[in-house]
Amino acid sequence: MASGYVYDPRHALHTHAQAPESAARLEGLMTYLQDQRALEGLVKLPVEPIPWSWIAAAHCGHYVETVRRLAEAGRARISVDTYLTPAAPAVARLGASSAVVATQAVLEGKVTNAFSLMRPPGHHAKSTQAMGYCIFNNVAIAAFYALREHGLKRVMIVDIDAHHGNGTEEIFYGSDEVLVISFHQHPWFPGTGDWYHSGAEAGLGYNYNIALPTWSNDQSYRLAFKEIVLPLAERYQPELILVSAGFDAHWLDHAAVLGLSGQGYYDLVAGLRALADQLCQGRLVLVLEGGYNLRSLGAGVVAALRALTGEPAPPDPLGPSPNPPVAPVGPGLTYLKGLMPFMRSPREPGFFDQPVEVPYQTK
Repeated sequence: MASGYVYDPRHALHTHAQAPESAARLEGLMTYLQDQRALEGLVKLPVEPIPWSWIAAAHCGHYVETVRRLAEAGRARISVDTYLTPAAPAVARLGASSAVVATQAVLEGKVTNAFSLMRPPGHHAKSTQAMGYCIFNNVAIAAFYALREHGLKRVMIVDIDAHHGNGTEEIFYGSDEVLVISFHQHPWFPGTGDWYHSGAEAGLGYNYNIALPTWSNDQSYRLAFKEIVLPLAERYQPELILVSAGFDAHWLDHAAVLGLSGQGYYDLVAGLRALADQLCQGRLVLVLEGGYNLRSLGAGVVAALRALTGEPAPPDPLGPSPNPPVAPVGPGLTYLKGLMPFMRSPREPGFFDQPVEVPYQTK
């Protein structure tokens, strides 16, 4: 079976010429992918808007209506760092729909895996708040679709954007139906993502923040993947793996100060593909997040697509990071390992199966 991708030019209806996250970013990427013939052999998946109720699964209904009302009123922004246009609700809905379409195609066996190449990004969007160019949380909406429409019980989200996926964390912080693992530079925007934020109630032990020091490189990511992602996935046994695929962790992208290379992106996606093949019948969906340098964005996406299709890594036109990490990633991983026992495997009793302990006599 082939890999699939989703792209729709209607994304360009919502844009801002002075913003790093604009239609020019995705149009430049698609031009590069076509020049590299990177989409040949992939199945293009058509997209139509999903019901608003599916978006409201990850966002409260009042917030969804607020987005629509403010856009209709001609408001210029919905948060200090997120602009609005009259087309913003429809385009943000289309971005979320693209993530759902990719997920649906994978779950229904139409493609082996898929990549939603759409915008605006989503992983900063909280249940009631836009942030960081994100209006609706695409990957969270796709996860809810898998849980509610296909009856899945365990979804794993891996966020490889340079910035903490704070919206995804907030939406699933109290849930054991979704395991959230975020790679990100720390401290950096949006100022969240500390290692000890590990979930609450039923979600305790199902949220992991791999807080990376400045200039963390391919080796740092490989170590974190081996020591955190692999054992968590094997213990959790996900039925689907979703990836918030941000490409601003590349050393050439000035949206952050990390040291991932094109080869590093290939290794990450190839590792996730191997996990999906091992644990969940190959069910793997990538959803585009950040990436604001067109050269490194193109190189990273080509590498990710090659990993999805099982082809060898392409030549890395930009090479490895010239800057060494300012600190080792190992100590942070040690802290995260201490949280792993809180997560229960599918064969163990869950949070709601535990007896209530009353610390006093009622007689």
